[in-house]
Amino acid sequence: MIREIIIALIICLCLSIPVCSGDTISVVDYTEKQVNLSLPVTSIISLSNMATEIICALDGGNNLIGRPNSVFPAYIDKVEIVGENSRSPDLERIVQLHPDLLIADGMLSDDNRKEIEDAGIPVIIEKFTDPARVIIITENMGQILGKEERAGEIVDFVNEYEKLIDSRTAAAKPDEETSAYVEWNSAYRAASTSSGYNNFIEKASGSNIVTNSSVQYPTIDPEFLIQQDPSVIVKMLSSTKEYREEDLIKEHDEISSRSELSSLKAVEEGRIYILSGIVAGGMRSVIGELYFAKWLHPELFQDIDPEAIHEEMAERFFGQELENAYAYPSLKMDLSRK
Repeated sequence: MIREIIIALIICLCLSIPVCSGDTISVVDYTEKQVNLSLPVTSIISLSNMATEIICALDGGNNLIGRPNSVFPAYIDKVEIVGENSRSPDLERIVQLHPDLLIADGMLSDDNRKEIEDAGIPVIIEKFTDPARVIIITENMGQILGKEERAGEIVDFVNEYEKLIDSRTAAAKPDEETSAYVEWNSAYRAASTSSGYNNFIEKASGSNIVTNSSVQYPTIDPEFLIQQDPSVIVKMLSSTKEYREEDLIKEHDEISSRSELSSLKAVEEGRIYILSGIVAGGMRSVIGELYFAKWLHPELFQDIDPEAIHEEMAERFFGQELENAYAYPSLKMDLSRK
């Protein structure tokens, strides 16, 4: 039995590694489709802001000729917008630009993928909300762009903090002090145990109060939330918008002012947090994981400042300072919590 498991793991690993042969490279994307590319790949269209960030971190966006409606890093404003996101691509313009590669997320429909591929454009579809998959994507894109060394630097940076979280939470056990309620976008729309955000709770060795194996984001009754009485509340915002601190304060105040929740432990203890979805996907997902880890286990991460680590990442891999707000309250205000 163990032998079969090891063989299966080796096969899965091999399927994720690009195979180079002469002037071509083959990649198996998240949909398990093998995508064959001719080298060098010099023109890319991205329909995912998280894919855009990985490409920019690898080569400064030099190969991007089309992008979604995203604004980070700032210099991509010179790149043409060819669709708001993967769900709404400008197919006519994409075919006109005819890139060597188009990369999108799972919102790209099968029909749109087929139309793009029928025009002779290779398409890679990836899942950017899975931190483990992001490592694979980064390594694959590093090989595609001939930037293996740079990809290695990104992976090492991310893995350093992934391992730090794991080492510090290894002895922690989910209990009533680490129970969490994650709300996504609108009031009482919860992130259940089958959602991608549950990975952040589990990574932080916490327990999700909304257990649901079939619905990722169910709308719950406030009474259920009162009965569960979570220790931490995290409101997740859209990953397609940039926020100012006043935007996050408004979201925070909206939750804390809900009269029906006034007796909740998280409300009474001031453990309500707001997090931009921008740092919950792509190469910046490790920043989201650090925030969750500190919010759920402040005693284990007193010396860790996710905001400072985020700033270091932005400067090192994108060559720019952060201008927007990503989490509230600022953990520099919360470092004293025991």
